[in-house]
Amino acid sequence: MFLRRVAPALMLVAFGAACSGTSPRLTADQYYTEGKAAFGDENYEVAIRSYKDLLDQYPFDPHAEEAEITIAESQYKKKHYAEAIAAFNDFQRMHPMSPELPKVYFLLGKSFEKQMTTTDRDQGAADNAQGWYRVVVDRYPTNEYAARARRRMMKCRESMAEHERYVANFYLKQNNMRAAENRVKSLLEQFPDTLATTKALEDLAAAYERRGDTAAAEKVRAAANERAAAFASMPESGPGSRQEGAVPAARTPVADTLLAELVTTYGPSESTTAVAAAPALIDPVTSPKLPTGAAAEPGSYGPVGGGNSGLGRRY
Repeated sequence: MFLRRVAPALMLVAFGAACSGTSPRLTADQYYTEGKAAFGDENYEVAIRSYKDLLDQYPFDPHAEEAEITIAESQYKKKHYAEAIAAFNDFQRMHPMSPELPKVYFLLGKSFEKQMTTTDRDQGAADNAQGWYRVVVDRYPTNEYAARARRRMMKCRESMAEHERYVANFYLKQNNMRAAENRVKSLLEQFPDTLATTKALEDLAAAYERRGDTAAAEKVRAAANERAAAFASMPESGPGSRQEGAVPAARTPVADTLLAELVTTYGPSESTTAVAAAPALIDPVTSPKLPTGAAAEPGSYGPVGGGNSGLGRRY
């Protein structure tokens, strides 16, 4: 009688367990092996899931740190850059002494670089990317990632400088010489080691030639020629070349004289990016940015002067 009453209850319990869909718990080594194999096969979704299971169920496993960085790298490989950035940031904050940090900082830079847009749009992604590349170059100069970071950092800086040149040309087309000069000043302060700065000087010199302002044109043209000569003196390939991320001397006499005169007229920029300085904090993001890819209104990167007055007439 007792068995007849208990048997249905036992059957219900067994049926419920069978229908619960709970998968058997794997060992830590099984999760690790599964995740590593999936990553090697470029099956990044499975790799992420397996490594997350490992971290959830065995958070103190010896492979936990490797699992964290591989999850971040898998997100990067999937082109989920926002998720990759979050995961890499979590890793570098949780493991501040990890030997993997050069790789983490480099991939943080690449995650931002992959979101870079054209030079007529917001350059927040390029700014963030070059910040992380600079961390690698400055903190780990002999690491294998340093040379790669140096090359990619110059690409980002050229993009940012080209944006400033784009804005300067916008003002030249509006015949707003003060605003254009202010942008050229910013280029000489922040990006003197870029080709875009040399081109912007040439643009400004041509504008003054069209206006018949010979004195201003000659002064700016001399600075442009000096910067062009600095680039021309660099080897085309190998050590010390731009292909390897090298740059010419950031400071040259004629351009420095022009910059000093512009600073006397307008004052220094509110925020000047030092050419060789690493970010003071681990996170190089130091200023609010527009959403990645958002259109930037010309002139939105800082205050500029108004009015129309010739450069040569103030010297």
